[in-house]
Amino acid sequence: MKSESLLCTTAEAAKLLGLQPQTLRKWAIYETGPILPKRHGRLLRWNRNEILKFIGEIK
Repeated sequence: MKSESLLCTTAEAAKLLGLQPQTLRKWAIYETGPILPKRHGRLLRWNRNEILKFIGEIK
């Protein structure tokens, strides 16, 4: 499995987390969130495994 398939967009990550995309963008800008994205140029990509791990921790 490629590592690319483990990355998702801000919109996809927000949907998985049940949050607004702007919340994730704020996490990225201020580096305050429990999950931080990888930057690919201007784009933010979120690690799907980290998201799922975080969801498991809060349940």
